[in-house]
Amino acid sequence: MVAAISTSRAYIPGDFGGSAKPQNIAQASEQFEAMFLRSMTQQMRKASDALVGDDDPFNSKQQRMMRDFYDDKLSQTLAAQHRSGIADLLIKQLGQREKP
Repeated sequence: MVAAISTSRAYIPGDFGGSAKPQNIAQASEQFEAMFLRSMTQQMRKASDALVGDDDPFNSKQQRMMRDFYDDKLSQTLAAQHRSGIADLLIKQLGQREKP
């Protein structure tokens, strides 16, 4: 899977001491949620493809490629909106480590 390079966000690195900044935690958790949702949709598509015959007009190589593009965008959009709650849980859990 090739991930698109997003230029809409500024990436803020952690400091030299190795501690993560809240922006990094939020960004990493959102990216993890997108990867998780993409993996989940990929497995669901694989399961539904097993039921489709070879002569189905919606089972062409081009159709599958466009469906994969759609699934990538859908997973990124849902992760940006924090729809599944995975990113929020990661932010809560990893944010506690940084507090003194």
